[in-house]
Amino acid sequence: MSKIDNPIIVVKVGASDYRPPRDPSGRLKFFGDGASEERRIELSEQIENISQAFSQDFEKWPNLPAVAKVTLKSEAVAKSHRPLDLFCPKTCPIIGTLGLGEVLVSATKTGLTALKHKILTSQAQKTAANISTVDKIEPYTEEERLLHLKWDEFDKKLQGDQIKLSVFDHQNEAKNNEIKLALAQLAATYQVEVRQLKYGSIDNLFVVETKNIDAKKALSSFIGLRTVMPMPHYKPLDFYSQMNIICQADDKLCLPPDMNRDYPVVGVIDSGICPTNTLLQPWIVGRESYVPSGQENYSHGTMVAGLIVNGRSLNHGDQRFPDSQAKILDVNVFPRDGNRSEEDLISIIEEVVPKYPDVKVWNLSLGASNPVSNDEFSDFACFLDEMHDRYQCLFVIASGNQNDSACWPTMSNAAFSQNNRLSSPADSVRGLTVGSIAHRDTPLTMVKSEEVSPFSRIGPGPCFIPKPEVTHYGGNNCSNGSYAQTGVLSLGANNTLCESIGTSFATPIVSSLAANIYHYLSKNNPEAISPERVKALLIHSALMSNQNKVSSETLHHYGFGRPQSLLDSLYCDPNAITLFFNVDVRHGGYEFEKVPFPIASCLLNTSGKFQGEILMTLVYSPLVNRGFASEYCRTNIDVGMGKTEPDEDGNPKFTSLVPAAPDDMSARFESSQIEHGFKWSPVKAYYKKFPRGTDVETWRLKMKVIRRAEEPMPSYAQNATLVLTIRSTDAQLPVYEQMRAAIDKIGWETHAIDQHLRIRQ
Repeated sequence: MSKIDNPIIVVKVGASDYRPPRDPSGRLKFFGDGASEERRIELSEQIENISQAFSQDFEKWPNLPAVAKVTLKSEAVAKSHRPLDLFCPKTCPIIGTLGLGEVLVSATKTGLTALKHKILTSQAQKTAANISTVDKIEPYTEEERLLHLKWDEFDKKLQGDQIKLSVFDHQNEAKNNEIKLALAQLAATYQVEVRQLKYGSIDNLFVVETKNIDAKKALSSFIGLRTVMPMPHYKPLDFYSQMNIICQADDKLCLPPDMNRDYPVVGVIDSGICPTNTLLQPWIVGRESYVPSGQENYSHGTMVAGLIVNGRSLNHGDQRFPDSQAKILDVNVFPRDGNRSEEDLISIIEEVVPKYPDVKVWNLSLGASNPVSNDEFSDFACFLDEMHDRYQCLFVIASGNQNDSACWPTMSNAAFSQNNRLSSPADSVRGLTVGSIAHRDTPLTMVKSEEVSPFSRIGPGPCFIPKPEVTHYGGNNCSNGSYAQTGVLSLGANNTLCESIGTSFATPIVSSLAANIYHYLSKNNPEAISPERVKALLIHSALMSNQNKVSSETLHHYGFGRPQSLLDSLYCDPNAITLFFNVDVRHGGYEFEKVPFPIASCLLNTSGKFQGEILMTLVYSPLVNRGFASEYCRTNIDVGMGKTEPDEDGNPKFTSLVPAAPDDMSARFESSQIEHGFKWSPVKAYYKKFPRGTDVETWRLKMKVIRRAEEPMPSYAQNATLVLTIRSTDAQLPVYEQMRAAIDKIGWETHAIDQHLRIRQ
């Protein structure tokens, strides 16, 4: 049986697949010495110190709130322990977070007094339990506003005089407006104009231009500001890397589009495609240019486009490069010097994306020169997340290049692991981030074929979210930076064939794959295809083909692996079956449960035990809130595949037998679950191989959503995409055939993922 006869099976979710909430039976928990008299006095003294620190600010701006930082004990950072009774509207309400276990509270003079009184006098058990979670309370400082930069470091990062300011959101419109008015008045005393930035719906970002150090210091000490930072600038990655001309290309290397074939379109936001490259012109469906005439440099954008159009043919027909092809919407944003401010770039994206609503995949082979934050998602990434939601499109983003050769190879140079982390906007939680691996090596190259390219920026993303999610071929190099015969080949100006290296050139290969998956799933299909579905299928195909176990270490370098062809992403080998679930997971304690979950008889050994592999990929777009920094993702979904057995009291207890990949979920505290188990991550993978078999009478698939402590219950469910594969290690077993029969017998409503399309091998 041909693989194309075995499409992924879409399982319809019904009302009977939801289970009502169970009694949470939560009990108050006390940490350390609880709420002893000594502890209460210590915290009250800290509050008094905060009042003193802000006394001049309260005198100058009596109507403005300040912000205090509450650090929770490491064992008390889980949402179930959040001290919401202590930090409430009557005292100092929680308005955000910083790093893990760091809570920001709105602090007024009266609120601090009320908080101090409550800590010293309240005997309520809930308040006492809340007090026991707190390690310390301190004022939010100028150092934190400046992101821990000293002024000389700050000035070195300035490209021009533009300084970006973010105002605290106190979740109170009147207070927020008073802060913005006070900010404008403060800047005016130094003859500085404050201008609001338009980043989608984000309304708390401003920019000022000044060289005046007194003005800078006054702004950085203003209690209404959360951050003061140099305006970020972005460039096309690898813009300054030499692109070696190999030879003249002809139409055998890059054939024109087949007039009888319908192609997807990828939006390429880059440095433009060379108008003298006649091989690419038939593939361009539209052009937008934001670069003045005479200031263009088309080299980078042309190479990116060539790989979207015909990556395999241009690279000697290497079968490891997919044969997917797509047309191009050419958006030229980078001038000859290769630099754009964040404000300009966001303005362009906000204009061009809605102008082309049928373009569902956008390639961003660009980035900043510095690594992302450990605890906070960049404004650019948050903007892309909003654009994803508004226009239902997928941004495919390069993880970034480390251009400092002292940091090479990024995968194994532990001394520079922090500097080698990915660059903005690759930290977008909705986007698909792509790292680079080598496809060739020589005795002189720094890494072997299939290893992470020496220059490829690595993960994790902020708060340990898995980034990059996937990798593809972007070339290899020697310690001196040379890459002859080990780079990626694509087209350049005047129909030249060029060689270069960079994550810029791994990214368009994945963009072309993503566009083709979306195109084929949506063609003649009345059902809207979400970017989450495309993202999940790509990541799952990478997980399926990954020969190495996904570990905490490899995940940050390789992601979940290298995505496979369109055929491999949508169809199954005979010894496996892949099921697709699109689930609206209800809030309020409801669980999605598919039970009994059928298993092919050929996967059961003579003892009736299951022998095989189970792989799952979960992708969802959580509720988000920029004000909560490390807690930007506000909802978490987890999946379990396993069995139910009685606990010590005789009550049914579910145990998942398929752990997260990586599988360290045993640690007690929230910090370890986030780092190793992907808690709050919008992409999760699960894997387990049962070589000796496992005894399960009734398999169950379960899914549940939880929210952050301060997050109100939404009026709508949290949608999630799950791709699940059951596979035999014996290639001869008829798993697909038997699973289809078992599913039909049990009465599940299903259809083939290709019911509206046909793909030719």
